[in-house]
Amino acid sequence: MSATTSLKLPDTLKATIAKVAALEGKTAHALMVDTLQAAMEDALARQQFYAGAEAAYQDTLHTNAVFRGADVKAYALARVAGSQPVRPQAVPLDAAKPVSAAHD
Repeated sequence: MSATTSLKLPDTLKATIAKVAALEGKTAHALMVDTLQAAMEDALARQQFYAGAEAAYQDTLHTNAVFRGADVKAYALARVAGSQPVRPQAVPLDAAKPVSAAHD
């Protein structure tokens, strides 16, 4: 089922939509629908990512266990190289160390 929605677009955006739609062989309406659909799929995926990250964070707080970044990196690189390395072991989270931005 579809519903009609009205949007007030700036003239420059309307012109850009018309130009891009013509280049893609679509109507302006089809381009806008496709664009909105893709944006909503991206937004939902982003929200699922955030929810998963929050769940992982809560699990870390609950278990107090983390993996050393260097251990995980070495494991991943060995797997990519075709080895079957021993999985990294979880270690207790050291609350005395500040959390810093990821790197590498």
